[in-house]
Amino acid sequence: MSHAPRRAVLVAAFGSPCPYCGEPMVGPDRWPTRDHIKPRRFGCTLDDASNRAVVCEPCNNDKGSLTLRRFRNRLRRVGDARANRVHAFREWHKQRLVSPMS
Repeated sequence: MSHAPRRAVLVAAFGSPCPYCGEPMVGPDRWPTRDHIKPRRFGCTLDDASNRAVVCEPCNNDKGSLTLRRFRNRLRRVGDARANRVHAFREWHKQRLVSPMS
């Protein structure tokens, strides 16, 4: 796959709020990046559109190879306000997988 479609998705997300923190994804500190919703360590790839999310670079780095549930739990333990947004995104994503047309 060419890098052009991938770049187009990131460019389209420029300035949009990150689904994990709500901050606008703008440089130089919050560039949009592609995140594996289900980590690669579970054999998941970015080839599956349902496993991709565009998030800001700091959130993607903080999440690392964690699942959304573990990332949310880690954020809750330290009192990070992003925990609620990650939970909401996780619930939205699960619902999208059940009924993709909604």
